[in-house]
Amino acid sequence: MQIIILIPAFLAFLYTLYKLVKDDYIFIRKNVSAEQMFDSAFLVSITSIFTSRIVYFLFHPIAHKNNLLLFFTAGNGGFSLLGALFGSMIVLYIIGKYKKLPLGRLFDFFTLAFIVALPVGWISTAIFFRDYALWLHIGNFIFYFLIMIWFLKYFYPRLMSRVLKEGSLTIFFLLLFSVVSLISKIFLQEQGKIVLVSGDSLLLGFLLIFSIVLFFKQASNGLLNKKR
Repeated sequence: MQIIILIPAFLAFLYTLYKLVKDDYIFIRKNVSAEQMFDSAFLVSITSIFTSRIVYFLFHPIAHKNNLLLFFTAGNGGFSLLGALFGSMIVLYIIGKYKKLPLGRLFDFFTLAFIVALPVGWISTAIFFRDYALWLHIGNFIFYFLIMIWFLKYFYPRLMSRVLKEGSLTIFFLLLFSVVSLISKIFLQEQGKIVLVSGDSLLLGFLLIFSIVLFFKQASNGLLNKKR
C-alpha cells in the first residue's frame, strides 16, 4: 500500500529528471537521451526499493516472525528512506562509471529530482499516521518543500551557469539531509522519546562523515569554478 501511495512522488521524480536532462548540452554531447536516463532512473528506483526494505528489516526486525518471509510480503513492515538513498547512490555510481558519464552532473540532476520528490512523499505517507507522527510528517513536508525551493532557485542556476562545480549540489544535500535526519532520529522519536543510539542513527552518522569527507575533498579543489 505504501508503494502505491508513493507513486505521485515517483512521478514527480521522473518529471523533474526529464526536464533537467532533455536539453542538457553535456548529456547531449555524450549521446545520452532522456529515454536512456529514464532506464537508469527505473533501475535506480527498483534497487532503492529493495535496499530500503533490507535496511528496514535489519534495524526493525519483527520478533518471533520470519523476517525473510515478511520481506516479500506486502503489508508487513515498512521502508527505510535512508536505505533507499544508500542503494540509489551505489547503483547510480555504477551506472555512471559503466556508461562513462560525468558523475558530478549525474548525481546533481538525480539529487534535484529526489529533492522535488521528497515533500510529495512526506505529505503522501502522512495519511498512514496520526497525532505525534502525523505532525512530524507534516513538519518534514514543510521543511523539504522549503529546501526544494532553495535548491531550485539558488543552487540549480549556479550549477547551470558553471559557477558551482558539478557534484557540489549533491554534497550540500547529503550534509543537510544527514544532519537533519540524525537530529530527527535522536530527538524526534515517537512520543518524543530520545534515542541516542540506534541502527538508523549509526548509519546516518556514517553518511554525515562520508558527506563531510566529500565536502572537504571538493573544497580542496574549490567548490566554485574560477571566473574566466
